[in-house]
Amino acid sequence: MNGQGDLDAVGNIPKPGEAEGDEIDMINDMSGVNDQDGGRMRRTHRRTAYQTQELENFYMENPHPTEEQRYELGQRLNMGVNQVKNWFQNKRNLEKINNDHLENVTLREEHDRLLATQDQLRSAMLRSLCNICGKATNCGDTEYEVQKLMAENANLEREIDQFNSRYLSHPKQRMVSTSEQAPSSSSNPGINATPVLDFSGGTRTSEKETSIFLNLAITALRELITLGEVDCPFWMIDPIVRSKGVSKIYEKYRSSFNNVTKPPGQIVEASRAKGLVPMTCVTLVKTLMDTGKWVNVFAPIVPVASTHKVLSTGSGGTKSGSLQQIQAEFQVISPLVPKRKVTFIRYCKEIRQGLWVVVDVTPTQNPTLLPYGCSKRLPSGLIIDDLSNGYSQVTWIEQAEYNESHIHQLYQPLIGYGIGLGAKRWLATLQRHCESLSTLSSTNLTEISPGLSAKGATEIVKLAQRMTLNYYRGITSPSVDKWQKIQVENVAQNMSFMIRKNVNEPGELTGIVLSASTSVWLPVNQHTLFAFISHLSFRHEWDILTNDTTMEETIQIQKAKRHGNIISLLKIVNNGMLVLQEIWNDASGAMVVYAPVETNSIELVKRGENSDSVKFLPSGFSIVPDGVNGSYHRGNTGGGCLLTFGLQILVGINPTAALIQGTVKSVETLMAHTIVKIKSALDLQT
Repeated sequence: MNGQGDLDAVGNIPKPGEAEGDEIDMINDMSGVNDQDGGRMRRTHRRTAYQTQELENFYMENPHPTEEQRYELGQRLNMGVNQVKNWFQNKRNLEKINNDHLENVTLREEHDRLLATQDQLRSAMLRSLCNICGKATNCGDTEYEVQKLMAENANLEREIDQFNSRYLSHPKQRMVSTSEQAPSSSSNPGINATPVLDFSGGTRTSEKETSIFLNLAITALRELITLGEVDCPFWMIDPIVRSKGVSKIYEKYRSSFNNVTKPPGQIVEASRAKGLVPMTCVTLVKTLMDTGKWVNVFAPIVPVASTHKVLSTGSGGTKSGSLQQIQAEFQVISPLVPKRKVTFIRYCKEIRQGLWVVVDVTPTQNPTLLPYGCSKRLPSGLIIDDLSNGYSQVTWIEQAEYNESHIHQLYQPLIGYGIGLGAKRWLATLQRHCESLSTLSSTNLTEISPGLSAKGATEIVKLAQRMTLNYYRGITSPSVDKWQKIQVENVAQNMSFMIRKNVNEPGELTGIVLSASTSVWLPVNQHTLFAFISHLSFRHEWDILTNDTTMEETIQIQKAKRHGNIISLLKIVNNGMLVLQEIWNDASGAMVVYAPVETNSIELVKRGENSDSVKFLPSGFSIVPDGVNGSYHRGNTGGGCLLTFGLQILVGINPTAALIQGTVKSVETLMAHTIVKIKSALDLQT
């Protein structure tokens, strides 16, 4: 068998740490495999080198032995029939995984080659000259497009003046949002002073300030297009280098766009990613320009967002030219990383038919040290090229300026390299969401499981979505939630506790809910750790719910196959308890979220009843690469990872009662014990 590098995210896996030649029979049956020694369950069987060699020799001749041949092999090699059968099953599975992996690598290389060729052709078009006059053809010329945008900006200013003179009592009266009346301000910034948008409250926006915002958006759009070019000189070839090389490139980049210098103590992160998205260009633009839909798609990253002001709704019945002020929070699923509060303007523009740009940028007045939890959004966004087949080619660029001292040392490399909130995570999250929409719309949901209606499958998907959202919020505590952080004496390092008091809220247990979370570093890669935690054969090694028994899967809904995104209804064998679970593993990270659910409630949901009243308390794991030594950029096959464990538990049915400190310490002990069991099972130092 191969080592850890050959592990599959959802298939049968060898126990990490086992050397080659010391192989293990894996149990494919989720309820366990009984050998011939009195029916007692055994998880592993070690074989001698002679047995392994004989099995390999027979496999070369016949990978599918008959029952009689398996019996003869077992007699000859002193092995049980089930041992021989399991060995051949695992061998075939491993060979299939390896073949699929090689095919996937080949296809990715071919895909990257085609993308490079396409980018070369596009660059050649940008530099092409007319054969007759020798002048530039302006085929896709970004400068030409920006000039058109500037002309439209001037037209918009004239329309604003006409609107004010026609409908407002005074031409200098300020415009405010149609959705929210901003408080009056005694300050009167000049035309050249771009207002700083306060996250805690809105500012009034005059017609001149609107024009300033539009000019800023057009400048940011021009910058984004330049950064999206294949041969853009501002991107480093080696993403591992971070100190001297980054500062030189940063200064060169900033001087090119005549921007202000970042203040001391601030860190700038920048990343770029490109990929195919199974969504049309127009649909994607509409999603991005609707904050409700935007939050729904990017829920693991954006827990809350709102459109503070709509400065322009676009022209010609499309979103082209739309300009908005948005307030949002960005999150990394860990108690060690504070939420990133951002206020920015978002502008979208159709450059040509089928080519759109959506750009974000934070307007600021002067370079100042950002307060705790806040950051500046440098020109970031998407260049979207419609491929006319239901897919879009997306180039995603993320840039941010923030104070690194607010972030725990464990997560500084992850954030600084543009991984935690970088372009690759945004793009992978979008791809997973779009693929799940495509899968669920094309799958015959009535064929998923006997007794499960199509409406029931839809409700289970909705219930799993609510479960994962509650799991995120129990760790990061968005500003709109009721979680309150509590201080506990002599608490373990990197452990966080919050409480929420529920009183007759739909879908919530009444009483005091305690949320505990912690993040630790483990010397194992993301795929290996995810495979261990998500595989039912190893569940009893860390999950207290199983109590040394097994779990079996009763329902499986595959949302996004390429991302390993699966929703399952699990059943604990010895007591019949049902557990709802959702998992995925991709470039955005890995997630395993689960919650026990009441049997009668879930049976109603399976028949199509509304799932909003189902009550649960989620727990789970979030896994990301540690960002050290370039492990993330090598595809998570090396280096370590950061594991976040979150747990919610009802500690009292009276929401007005005081929290007992001893209960908190018991939960802390349970969390620490689970982490120790995971380390022990993976043969890691505790």
